[in-house]
Amino acid sequence: MMTMGDYLTEIEYAASSLIPIIWEERHRLQKLEMEVASLTRLVEDNYRRAASVAMNSEDADDAAMAAGIYWENYFGDDKERYHKDQDREKLANQIAAHALSIGSLAGSLMQYAKQGISLAHGGLPACPNGRAIGSQFLKDVIWQGRNQAIHWEDGNPHPPVRQCFDKLKVDAAPAFADYTKRNMAVDVVELLGWTDFAKFSADLLSLA
Repeated sequence: MMTMGDYLTEIEYAASSLIPIIWEERHRLQKLEMEVASLTRLVEDNYRRAASVAMNSEDADDAAMAAGIYWENYFGDDKERYHKDQDREKLANQIAAHALSIGSLAGSLMQYAKQGISLAHGGLPACPNGRAIGSQFLKDVIWQGRNQAIHWEDGNPHPPVRQCFDKLKVDAAPAFADYTKRNMAVDVVELLGWTDFAKFSADLLSLA
């Protein structure tokens, strides 16, 4: 039976290549969404301010000021938001187009982890628990996370997968309730904090 250390040596190049790609795509979209959300709030505040001035005064100067705020907003912040929305939509479409690919990459990382458990211990029962992930253990989250990523399209996850993700949605984030609708591998990788090979390797070595 292969040791976990030997196994990690064998997969280091492949796993080290996967992890940066997963995080780069996730961070790109998150950054742009934050920029768009900030611009959206600014534009909406300005429109509300212009509307408030117009509604609360019949003075011609105030009305002119409200109109000025409106058009300044339209040609300034709103125009910028429009272009940011276009950029965000373009990026979102790109990521949506590659969603299967990105999910497969994260799923592959989960597969590497699950395979390490299989090769080092012959299966889940003989594997040490590892650290706690909420109310369950690392080995179970890896095993069931991999199973969900592989079989989610079936729409009928096995009871251990359901139990695992029902706990995760309570212990970690409500988004884990989506486990019957989409590949959750990226969410699991993020939850486990596998931002580089060193962290991934440390978790698997804890199961040795």
